Amino acid sequence: MGGKALGFGVEQENLIWDLHRRGESLREIGRALGVTLPRIRRFLRESGGIRPTPRQRRAGHLTADEREEISRGIAAGDSSRAIAERLGRASSTVSREIARNGGRDKYRAVDADAAAYVRARRPKESILCTRSILRDIITAQLSEQWSSQQISAWLRLQHPADRQMWISHETIYRCLYVPARKVFDSKLFHELRTDRPIRRPRGKKRSHGRGRISNMVSIDLRGSAAETRSEPGHLEGDLVFGTRPSAVATLVDRHTRVTHVVALPDGYRAHAVADALITYLAQLPSQLRRSLTWDRGREMAEHERITAALDMPVYFCAPHHPWQRGTNENTNGLLRQYLSKNADLRGFTQDDLDVIAARLNNRPRRVLDWHSPRQRERLLFAAAAAG
Repeated sequence: MGGKALGFGVEQENLIWDLHRRGESLREIGRALGVTLPRIRRFLRESGGIRPTPRQRRAGHLTADEREEISRGIAAGDSSRAIAERLGRASSTVSREIARNGGRDKYRAVDADAAAYVRARRPKESILCTRSILRDIITAQLSEQWSSQQISAWLRLQHPADRQMWISHETIYRCLYVPARKVFDSKLFHELRTDRPIRRPRGKKRSHGRGRISNMVSIDLRGSAAETRSEPGHLEGDLVFGTRPSAVATLVDRHTRVTHVVALPDGYRAHAVADALITYLAQLPSQLRRSLTWDRGREMAEHERITAALDMPVYFCAPHHPWQRGTNENTNGLLRQYLSKNADLRGFTQDDLDVIAARLNNRPRRVLDWHSPRQRERLLFAAAAAG
C-alpha cells in the first residue's frame, strides 16, 4: 500500500517528507495536510521513515510519446515494422509492446505506459542479502548497541583492502527500516539508541532554568586547557532523570569523552548529589578530575563543598546555554538507550551503571578518529608514562 492507496497525491507526499525532515511532529504534519495522525503514521511506516529514492525510467525504455505513436500507427493499420521504423526502434520491441498490452485491438497508450511503470517496480536486493558474513558482523555490533555510523567506519578500519566488507551507514538504516529491504530481525531496531520503529530526524531540544545558586563561578573563568580540550580531566556534568524522584549523575571528559555514570540512591537534592560526586570522583586520579562544568540546576547548590573536598573547581554555564556543555548533552542522549524516562533509576546499582558506561566507553567515536574513549585514555596514560 503506497501513498496513492492512502489517498495522497505527489505534492502531498512531497510536503509530508519535507515537514518530516524539518522535524515537525506527526500531529503537525497531519494538521498541515488536514488529515488524521494515523494516516500520516501509516504512510511513514511503509518506508521506515526514510524517503524513497524517486523512480526514474531507463533511457532505453519506451516513452509515453512513443507509445502514443504506436497507438496512432495501430489505428492507421500500420504494421509493427512500419511503426518501428518511424520510431527508430527494433520491430521486435514494438511487437512485444503491443502483445503484452492486450494486442492491436486493446492497445491504449496511456494504459500501456501506466502498466510499464508498475512492472518496473523491482526493489533492488540489498547487498546484505548476498553477503551473509557481513550481515552477521553487523548484527553482532548492533546487538552491542553500536550505531550504524560507528559500524560503517569500524568496518573500513578493520578491512581497508576489502571493499566487499564496506557498507554505508545509510544502507544499514535502510536494511533496518525499509520493509522491502529488511534483512535483519524485525526487533533489532530496539538495539538502537532511539529505539524507534521508524527513522526520524533529529528533533529540537529545549533548555530551562532551575533557580539561582550562590557563589557560582562562570564558565567564562574556566581555563584555556578546558576550553580547547587540550588535556584530560575537565568534566561536564548533569542529571539524567527517570521516574521522579529517581536520577543519576553523568560526567563526561571533554578531552577523551570517557563517560562516568554515578548512582544517586538517596535522591537528587543538593546534599545527596554532592556526597555521591565526592565519593565517586575521589576514586579517580587527580589528573582526571581537574574541573567540573554544570548547568544552573539546584542540585549543584553545594558546589563549594565539592571544590573543597576534591580541590576541583566547579564552573556554571550561562543561563539557557546548554550547548556550553554539549558533550554531556550528547552523551545523555546516548544513555537514554539504557536509562529510560519511565524507569526507576534507583533500581540501578553503581555496578549496573558502570557496565552501561563501559558500553559507551568502548564504542568507536568519530570525534576521536574512530578510537573509543577508553582507547584514547589509555594512549594518554601510555604517553605520560613514556615521557
